[in-house]
Amino acid sequence: MAKNQVKLNDKINKNNKLKQDKYVSDDSKEIRRFVIILFSVIIIVLIVYGISRVLIDEPDDTYVRNTTAGVIDYDMVSIGTMLNRNYDEYYVAIYDEENPKAVYYSTIISLYTENDDAIKVYYCNLGNYLNQKYKASEDGQTNPEATSISELALGDLTLIKVENGEIVDYLEGLDIIREEFGV
Repeated sequence: MAKNQVKLNDKINKNNKLKQDKYVSDDSKEIRRFVIILFSVIIIVLIVYGISRVLIDEPDDTYVRNTTAGVIDYDMVSIGTMLNRNYDEYYVAIYDEENPKAVYYSTIISLYTENDDAIKVYYCNLGNYLNQKYKASEDGQTNPEATSISELALGDLTLIKVENGEIVDYLEGLDIIREEFGV
């Protein structure tokens, strides 16, 4: 009789479960599946985060990132743009900044620009890649008669005076430039 009692209890439990399943709608089954999937995904993400937190070292507090603010030098021009500045009259001092005498050239120009009646002076680095094609050839032949940018052949130190977008004077050599500046 005990066997029959167990079979009877199993049938009653099965019938109760079937009755409960009849009252559960498809929407509630979908919501239950969604909640289970959502919790599973959250648990997986938390496990991955915990593992990565343990395995990845924190950066040292002693590490300091050095950043330098960019600076625009409005006094520096390239040869291609030297004839279209905002002033009617100005000078363009052209020399290679890597030249050992470059500091001396810069000093002479700075002394000139300190004068109250000084004309604006722009700098042009002849060592810049964009300006290299205007450097004098190997034999050192410059073109002091140049009136346009395409005709330029520049030496170590050249001072060009520009008026209204045209080359007016082409000066070469330290002594001639010092005389022009009155320094």
